[in-house]
Order: sequence, then C-alpha cells, then structure tokens
Amino acid sequence: MDKVRQRLLILSYAFAPSIGGIETVSDLLARTFSHRGYEVTVITCISASGTASSEPFRVVRNPSWNSLISEIWRADIVLQSNLSLRISWPLWLFFPTKPFILVHHTPLARPEGRLAWQDRLKRWLLWRPYCLSVSAYLARTIEVRSRIIPNPYASTVFRRMPEVDRNDDMLFVGRLVPAKGAETLLCAFPYILEHRPESSLMIVGDGPESGPLRELAKKLDIDWKVRFVGSKQGAELATLMNQHKILVIPSHSRPPEALSVVTLEGIACGSVPVASRQGGLPDAVGEAGLLFEEGNSHELAHALLNLLDAPERLDYYRSKAEAHLRQFSPDVVADAYEFHFNACRR
Repeated sequence: MDKVRQRLLILSYAFAPSIGGIETVSDLLARTFSHRGYEVTVITCISASGTASSEPFRVVRNPSWNSLISEIWRADIVLQSNLSLRISWPLWLFFPTKPFILVHHTPLARPEGRLAWQDRLKRWLLWRPYCLSVSAYLARTIEVRSRIIPNPYASTVFRRMPEVDRNDDMLFVGRLVPAKGAETLLCAFPYILEHRPESSLMIVGDGPESGPLRELAKKLDIDWKVRFVGSKQGAELATLMNQHKILVIPSHSRPPEALSVVTLEGIACGSVPVASRQGGLPDAVGEAGLLFEEGNSHELAHALLNLLDAPERLDYYRSKAEAHLRQFSPDVVADAYEFHFNACRR
C-alpha cells in the first residue's frame, strides 16, 4: 500500500514572480518538500505574471475566504513565512489545533523599531503558532520561545563555475531602496578609485532609489566606472557572482537584515562578502567574509582595498565557504524543518 503523502500548505504573502528573500526561500522550500514526496500547496497574495507554470506544487493566488479555509482544512501542516493575518486568520478562528509553524524573517516592528498597533496585535497572537526564526538575532526579538532555523539557498544554481573568469571587482545585489545601503558603497568608491583606478563596481537590482543612486554616482564623478544593470536572478545572477571577487552588503539596520540569502548565494559562487555589522548579517557571513560598521563608507573603502590588494586574503575567506554553507544547504534545512514538523504535533 502506498505511503500517504503529507499535505504541506505554505502561506507566503510574497511569492514569485515578485523578487525578494522571502519569495526565494518559500519557493525553495516548496520545491524541496515536493521532491521529498509532500503534496505542497502555496497560498500567496501575489498575482501571476501570465506565463504558464510547470512547478512541482500548486500555487493558489489571492484566494477567496472559502478557498483559504478549504486549503487550511485539507492541510496536515501549515507553514507560514512571516505573519500575514490576511492569509492565516482561519488558523486562530477555525483551526486552533492544526499544526502551524510560523517562520520569522523580519522583526515584528516598524522599520525604525517602533511598535504600531498591528505589531502589538501580531505579538499577542504568537501564543498560537510554533515559532521559528531565521537567525539568532531575530529570535532574540521575539517575545515567545522561538527556535532558530536558517534560510536555505539554491545550491544547484549558486555554485562556483570554474569556466567563468573572475576578472571584476565589486558587486552589489539588492533592491534599490534606502535600507539596502547602496549609497554607502557609492560613497566609498571614489576613495577606492583614488588608490586603485582600475577597480570596477556593478549594481544589480531595481527600485525607487535607482534614479537617485545614478545621480549620486554622477555627483561623485564615478558614473563612468559604475554599471547599473537592473534586476537579475537565477543562473544569470550566479554567473555575475562568479565574475566578481567581492559581494558588498552595506544594509542599514532600519529595518535590520534577519538573514541575507543573497550573502549565502554570493559565498557559494566564490564572491567574498563584505557586510555591515547589524542584524543577522554576521550569521550569514560567518568566517567566510568581513564585517564593517554600518554606514561607515570610510571603513568599507579600507576593507575593500585591503582585500583587492591581497588576493591571498580572498582565497582565505573562500576556503571557509564550504564548511560555513553546509548549515544552509536545502537538504540540511529541510531535515531541520521535518524535525520541527514532528515537534509541533506533540
């Protein structure tokens, strides 16, 4: 007799075709558990792009109340990426004993740390789910017990490519919004060019700050050395990471980074991370890269120059990558999730 497949429902307010950390992690978990024999359904509030989908799991977009309740009723276990009451409210009203795991990817607070009424409500509702956090930093911000489980990265896509020449220097990858701190990197770049005129910088991403950042590059007279190439993902992004020696993650702490998947992807591709010392970025970087004081473009410039002028330092950090990334591999993370699936049923 065939083994009964476990029905896993993933609630992810943000999902493909939207681009971001939660989207990436939710997609990767859906694929991993589908391949492990689970019957996976994803519920999201993001509309489809119009292209046909060949995913190994179902995606239900903008469900009606009846459809949402039906999907939760069918599920053996519910997994939510960040708390969105819009798609999880039936778990409190109608399914108080349904196994429900909530994974915290960001603090339950406004970007500046203030608690709005929505945050206070969500914090009060944490009595219901079995809570996980993607970094030790984030777990400390949760007022209930929250176990730590790291984000996975797509190890089959983001890997070292020996056939790709690593001739370029620095790479930034992220949404072009103030929180990602790209202006700190641009402000560091003139000092780098002064001491190393052959240096190069690529900005990968799009967003509301695209225009202002381009204007800043012109004002600093570095626009001729900075390439803005828009959003990239998947194999195309992995190739760019393999072409660059250093991945810069200069994010600000309002809001703080919980655990940067882009950092893991860069490490896997052999691009050494240099990240701001805040939130969960130290967890993501580990011993495979460097940290600098958030917003300090002078310290960032010195750190980048020290690496670019000493290839042996880059090789040292790359030698730490394999051991560091083991905890973030999809299979290791999936094993940890299955442990918590069983724990939350007890």
